[in-house]
Amino acid sequence: MNKLVLIIPLALVGCSQLSDLPNSNLVVDKEIRGMSRNEVIMAINECEGNRTRAVVIMAKQKISGRTTDVVTDVTCAPKYAY
Repeated sequence: MNKLVLIIPLALVGCSQLSDLPNSNLVVDKEIRGMSRNEVIMAINECEGNRTRAVVIMAKQKISGRTTDVVTDVTCAPKYAY
């Protein structure tokens, strides 16, 4: 019991974080540039040519007063090994 009284406070102190939280900025719609259809197709073909899978990153953007999904980036990730 005495060991637990010493271990629990030390564990809590060891897990605490003294540094500040990292700064993060909200990116506004006007700063996001959506990819064109041709850019998306070329990026997907490049991923498939390297035997990886394409991961499409989308963002919401207001166009003519309506919110739509816009492709902002395509990254390649390893394929699942089944």
